Amino acid sequence: MVAVHHSLLEIGVKHRHNTILGLLLIVLTCGLRLAAEEHPVPLPKDADCASCHDDKTKGKAVHSAIAMGCTTCHEVKTDGSTTTVSLIAPKEQLCFTCHDKSKEEVQHGPYEKGQCVTCHDPHTSDFPKQLRAEGNALCMECHSERKKLDENVSLFGTQTMNKAQFAEIPKVVPNPAVKMGHPFARHPMAHVPDPVRHEKMSCLSCHEPHYSKAEKLITVAKTNNGDICGVCHEAFEAAQQAESQKKYGAIEEKNRKDAEERFKKQQNTERPPAPQNPAPQNKGSN
Repeated sequence: MVAVHHSLLEIGVKHRHNTILGLLLIVLTCGLRLAAEEHPVPLPKDADCASCHDDKTKGKAVHSAIAMGCTTCHEVKTDGSTTTVSLIAPKEQLCFTCHDKSKEEVQHGPYEKGQCVTCHDPHTSDFPKQLRAEGNALCMECHSERKKLDENVSLFGTQTMNKAQFAEIPKVVPNPAVKMGHPFARHPMAHVPDPVRHEKMSCLSCHEPHYSKAEKLITVAKTNNGDICGVCHEAFEAAQQAESQKKYGAIEEKNRKDAEERFKKQQNTERPPAPQNPAPQNKGSN
């Protein structure tokens, strides 16, 4: 009876081990499928990717890695009649294999999580720095309210984000069309000159896109003890004075000279006559 019990126990343990190994094999297989995608056709080792994917090599802003070759970021493996393509590193770490990640404590959410492709196209774009949109339209894709949210929120028509994650992102204005209202009601956000950067005001006038030493990714100025608000407003006032001088300086100078002349004339008119010296007396006369 004891021998039978041990035999049954051994069978149970072996069955459990086989089950665990089977589950691990399934997990690994699924993981490999997620990590590597099968290419539609087998590729030779010296295949020129651009011969089919030339759209990834053209545009106003092309990733510099394209010139270094596709295998800079992608791993291509051919086994018999099957070619698989995968990233050379996990997607959350891939960009940081070339671009050093900042160690600042305050980091933009997508940057911190390695979700660079949320804002940047990894290959080419019509916008500077391979951005998916230009100016405030980029930031407002996530930081403005939406009337309706699907379970997977569409970003730029190419990316998606979980509804719950999107809801956690701070919203600063009602919609992208708003030109003022953040951080104060009458503070401009667009369509006026940025006195510091000498271009149009935008989110980047006050915030850093990736990381900062200050809270809320506020830009730290190089002067004025880092106070970007003070630097901006001082530059704005200086620009206003310069514009006023250019426009009205000649008139103001003429008015000043005229006022000086009138003052001099008035002083001369109101000044009492100088006292006359008395005639000298003849000491020899009686």
